[in-house]
Amino acid sequence: MRNFRIGSLLGIPILVNPSWFLLFALTTWLLATQVFPSVLTSAGNITYFAMAAASVLIFFVSIVIHELAHSLVAKRYEIPVRSITLFVFGGVAQITRDATKPVAELLMALAGPLTSFVLGGMFLALWWFFGAADGSALGLVLFWLAWMNVVLGIFNLVPAFPMDGGRVFRSLIWLISGNYHAATKVACWTGRVIAWMTIAAGVLSLVRVPIPLVSQPLGGAWLVLIGVFLENSARQSLVQNRLVRTLRQYSASQLMVADPPVVEGAMSVGSLARGVLELNPRVCYFVEDEGRLAGILSSYQMQAVPEQLWDSTTAAQAMVPRQRLKATGPESPVSEVLLEMESANLLHMPVVREGRVIGVIGRDRILGVLRNAGLLGRV
Repeated sequence: MRNFRIGSLLGIPILVNPSWFLLFALTTWLLATQVFPSVLTSAGNITYFAMAAASVLIFFVSIVIHELAHSLVAKRYEIPVRSITLFVFGGVAQITRDATKPVAELLMALAGPLTSFVLGGMFLALWWFFGAADGSALGLVLFWLAWMNVVLGIFNLVPAFPMDGGRVFRSLIWLISGNYHAATKVACWTGRVIAWMTIAAGVLSLVRVPIPLVSQPLGGAWLVLIGVFLENSARQSLVQNRLVRTLRQYSASQLMVADPPVVEGAMSVGSLARGVLELNPRVCYFVEDEGRLAGILSSYQMQAVPEQLWDSTTAAQAMVPRQRLKATGPESPVSEVLLEMESANLLHMPVVREGRVIGVIGRDRILGVLRNAGLLGRV
């Protein structure tokens, strides 16, 4: 399901996954038909649904603020943040890479739960200011928001990687051991064990075994879904850790294509592609304009041009322009190169030494290393 953008905060796009509407509808229905009527008995259905809709919308704003706190700390450490996405399990900040120091990860991970606790305190203060236990609709909404933000903060501190608590756990192991990969492995396996326990608790609830704080059977089904999500996320993080360890064995100079061909921007795509793509599907040209680098033209850009337009399309028109390019050094670990390419959505990256382009590294070459190592596609 494709995400769609609803706005941005501090330059960070806010996206909504269609699955979020399922959670919005379910939570609104539960609040309007069960939670609020059991406490406020004198109101009507319209009031209950209005209270529920307002509560859920404000709570999801709180989730965005929670994720924004992670993002701001990440940006403080010059870690790019692609977006914040709301989906069926809440929200997630898409931070493009992990921190390079354990203290940075610790601060990033703690920022979200601490923000939720602050928001919970603010809603509690508002509840008290507007009359506390007077039984009003506004008071009930504010109390629910205070309680849910505190629950959100506590839930996120559970040491189930890749949740916030799991990242706090990893950062502490990393800080003590000095070994990022070992810390990641321990945190991921801990997360998987917690996920299996969550699934087991959900299954027991579904078969009517009493589980504290879990309603039956809806709560049990929700626990199973959360457990499956956590287990899959932790398993994928383990795989990613293996990939990074494999790629760190290589430098950019080992995988680059040295001295790639240079062409003029006025040349047609047809003259560069015809008869060449069949022999070298990974061909890549540097495009120059009056002796200066103007961009990169790879097989991907050439194939994106309809063949009937090859002769009327110039290399300058089809290339990835210089402004969108990033460069790396020959000694850079390939794991970092791939992260840069992923964050910038690049298929090729120039390799530069002392300001001069000495080669180009393609994403397909990097994926080939993973494929040869038997890691690509493993789950």
